[in-house]
Amino acid sequence: MKNKTVVPMLFSLILCLLPKILSSSPEERIDIPKLTESPKIDGVLDNPIWEEQALKIQDFLQFTPKEKGTPTQKTVAYLGYDHKNLYFAFRCYDTERKKIRASITNRDNIIDDDWVAIFLDTFDEKRRAFSFILNPLGVQLDAIRTEEGGNDRMDASWDTVFYSDGKIDEEGYTVEIAIPFKSIRFPDEEEKVWNVLLARNIARSGEITSWPSLSRDIPGLICQSQAIVVRGDVEKGKNFEIMPILTSLTTKDKKIDAQPGVNFKWGINSDVTLDLTVNPDFSHIEADAPQIDINQRYALYYPEKRPFFLEGMEIFQFPDDGLNVVYTRRIIDPLGGVKLTGKVGRFTYGLLSALDTSPTESLWDVSNGAGGREDNALFNIFRIKTDVFKQSYIGFCLADKEINGSYNRVAGIDGQLKFNNKWFITFQATGSKTRYEEKETEIVPALYAQLMYFSKYVGAGAWWKAIHPDFEASSGFINRVDYKSYGIFTFFSVYPQKQYLNQIRLSLNAGIRDSYFKDVVQDRWARATLQFRFTEFNQLSVIYRNDMERYLGVEFHKNSISIEGQNNLIRWMPFGLFLSAGDSIFYESEDPFLGWSHTYGAFIQFKPNKRLRISVSLTKQAFWEMRGGEQVFDFNVIRQRTTYQISKALSLRAIVDYNHFYKKIYGSFLISFILKPGTVFFLGVDNDLLRDDSGKYGQTNYSVFLKFSYWWRI
Repeated sequence: MKNKTVVPMLFSLILCLLPKILSSSPEERIDIPKLTESPKIDGVLDNPIWEEQALKIQDFLQFTPKEKGTPTQKTVAYLGYDHKNLYFAFRCYDTERKKIRASITNRDNIIDDDWVAIFLDTFDEKRRAFSFILNPLGVQLDAIRTEEGGNDRMDASWDTVFYSDGKIDEEGYTVEIAIPFKSIRFPDEEEKVWNVLLARNIARSGEITSWPSLSRDIPGLICQSQAIVVRGDVEKGKNFEIMPILTSLTTKDKKIDAQPGVNFKWGINSDVTLDLTVNPDFSHIEADAPQIDINQRYALYYPEKRPFFLEGMEIFQFPDDGLNVVYTRRIIDPLGGVKLTGKVGRFTYGLLSALDTSPTESLWDVSNGAGGREDNALFNIFRIKTDVFKQSYIGFCLADKEINGSYNRVAGIDGQLKFNNKWFITFQATGSKTRYEEKETEIVPALYAQLMYFSKYVGAGAWWKAIHPDFEASSGFINRVDYKSYGIFTFFSVYPQKQYLNQIRLSLNAGIRDSYFKDVVQDRWARATLQFRFTEFNQLSVIYRNDMERYLGVEFHKNSISIEGQNNLIRWMPFGLFLSAGDSIFYESEDPFLGWSHTYGAFIQFKPNKRLRISVSLTKQAFWEMRGGEQVFDFNVIRQRTTYQISKALSLRAIVDYNHFYKKIYGSFLISFILKPGTVFFLGVDNDLLRDDSGKYGQTNYSVFLKFSYWWRI
């Protein structure tokens, strides 16, 4: 199929299938009762109000291992609300209570435990939901779940204030939750139509049950949630939040540098939020996890960790395989920032503005955490999405970076169209214009489109992407330009529905990347993946790759095989691994050549009790001139991380990184007190050591840092 025919065909399909998108059947809605009193959140279901007034749900069904099968353990859930809070309670029966997994750990670190989950879609989108997950002791994990373009994302960086507690007893365990209406966003309407999905995980067997029941024939979870109605007036989000911050840093070469700052949040109404920050704290309490950063053709991607940028960032997301024109780590050292996010009717919007005092144009510098020019750069990013029919949207984004007369401006549309719960069309059409000193480009394009069919047993799709040589996204992460690419993919699945073998899937994909203007093939690939999913969170995959990569005008033909997997069925020792062997290009040479490479990654964690976790990870890549030939380099990094949770709020953490290639040792010790999101105290010490030619390690730097912040909600 020729490149120029792909996009017209996709848009023709859109027009043909619009009638199917328009058709939808009305959903059954369940009214949530209003409680006459507020239940105490202590994890003990001894208040008769749960049985007498709350909505009682008992018909949970298995999602895994047997779809819609009878659960091995009974679960009962209760729902209700008052003026201030939305309430949930769970009674999780367990005939083997001694096998219940429950850790005393910090927030967002309970996925290996038994847990109950609440997915709450307050905008009736069936694509995005606030997610609340609790282990049997009431330890919290909160996240934003988005389901767009056939991709599911759980972003645990989102934090809010809610209240929970749990208790293990003779019958199993119980959990109670209160979610303040001030802590979530929703349309300001008398009759609030939301969607809810409840789930339970039994970690020792990998069994997951849910209400309502879920089908693998429909991609996504939120789109299968139950419509509920909350009637009447509730406490809306018209609240002020002030978070004063004090940070202090001392290094080997610098004296104590104390920096005050403040974050301000105004809930203008229940679905519009204004965030302001002055001299924001963007200190990381944990360094980026080590990645292999040698012999790389393109810059590495590191996730955002800074609180101000993480708030509401699901609005600024784009299709996973599309054009990432918003990457906030390009804002290196902001003096201040403002963000407005919300939803009015069908329109979801976000506006982000920040002044960067140390900007850089290089993605390589961004991944290294390095600043650049002394000039200040002003970033302005505007994003708006409108709901189109059910579970579909069309969006627009404008990203602008201004720096001392130079600028980069990127604007474009994107969207997802979903119909019949089987077909997805995602697209993105973007243009950029750049002025740097005296040079200025025309408006140049970057385009992406994908068509996908999905069912329980089989799926297939085709995609097309083209990026002009002069395209630049100074506010995003696009590390390669000057190409047109297209490809196809398919997968086939079977479901044995055994206790420890839920799914077997064979996936195939192939693609070609050409130069944008020249008829020259830059890359060609064909890949096959065989995946064994033992339970929902335990899997093993084998991947074979046959690739051709053109580099500096030379075609390199490569074959490789990889194995990757993860397992948490062993209560006290979850682990994961990645192994790859095959042909690889040595880029860091005037005369690049095709050699042989082994890449290994392994992770193992020991949990001798509920409070202590000891983890070790290994990252290794070895490269030879040829298979069995002379070794060119051997890259090894070992990370050891130990945490001890004194209480739900107070913890100790120690990290040691050993980098064999750079002959470095990094050590970190941290005391953390997290009363609730935003009310925290951190005291940490970092130490860097470098080995000299004599084999001795000497200190190159150390730092002592302190952070205190307090979250006032007025």
